[in-house]
Amino acid sequence: MVTIKETEVTMVEAVEPFDINALGNLFGGRILEWIANVGTVTATRFSKGPAVLAYLDRHFFIRPVRLGEFVILKARVEYTGSSSMEVRIEAWKEGPGTRQELVTITTASFVAVDEYGVPRPLPRRVEPSSDEVGIYEEARARYETRKRKIGDRKSRRFDLTDPTANLRWRVESSRWATPQDAFVGNLVSGGRLLAWLDEVAGLLAARYSGGAAVTGSVDETAFYAPIRVGDIVTIRAGITYVGRSSMEIMLDVIAEGPYGQGRHVCTAYYTYIHVDSNGRPAPVPPYEPSNDYERRLFQEGEVRRRIRDEELARIKAMYR
Repeated sequence: MVTIKETEVTMVEAVEPFDINALGNLFGGRILEWIANVGTVTATRFSKGPAVLAYLDRHFFIRPVRLGEFVILKARVEYTGSSSMEVRIEAWKEGPGTRQELVTITTASFVAVDEYGVPRPLPRRVEPSSDEVGIYEEARARYETRKRKIGDRKSRRFDLTDPTANLRWRVESSRWATPQDAFVGNLVSGGRLLAWLDEVAGLLAARYSGGAAVTGSVDETAFYAPIRVGDIVTIRAGITYVGRSSMEIMLDVIAEGPYGQGRHVCTAYYTYIHVDSNGRPAPVPPYEPSNDYERRLFQEGEVRRRIRDEELARIKAMYR
């Protein structure tokens, strides 16, 4: 048994020229990769073996990170099931001579797996200290809620339907999963996948807005199947909702093995903000749904946007 504090891991990344966009800000995909990586390190260290990202909760990018700044990533295991670990991840930025400021905060579920990607029992459990009981119980509640949300995981992994097929604004991109994409063994890292998603969605957001678009938030994402080295990974992206300066993009990922068998990896929603040359939000072209499917997705996107706005307001109030 170990306490929550004893599971903590900290990583520091320097923002270098190849990490930034044309505005001089850190790419959203880059920090997403770092977030998943520190979570994976924490889960792997705790479980004494490979661990994969199974679920990522909604999170927001509260402020940009600039070239020359440092990103301090912190992660800890707050609750354990038989094979799964509830992990909290924070990313803070710090410049020379400046105080630390929060960039994003999220929670995620990781699963301990064997060399074949099959869940394995954890060799130990988290036992909270007296001042960690509240954190532990909150993480336990997330775990129970999460189990209900992914009850259809086994059936979803075989659903290869393209949900972007009837959208006017869409793109599709395929790539090989190579050994350099793996974190442990032949399993592609969750961080690399999140970076790919941001790359494809960012391209679509830039095309629609006609200019620069930055990552604003990532909605809850369940991962139904792993990606293995040698798979062909196809990412399908389509615009589902447009606000004054924001664009919500649905991403659907399929992994295809060497013998043609396909697996549904995940479906995610990323939100992008169109910005001007000074980095301030700028209007995007108006969007009018053209068919029943687009209208339904637009209405669902409007609901998600309201939820995001309320949650972001709460987080900003907590970390002013």
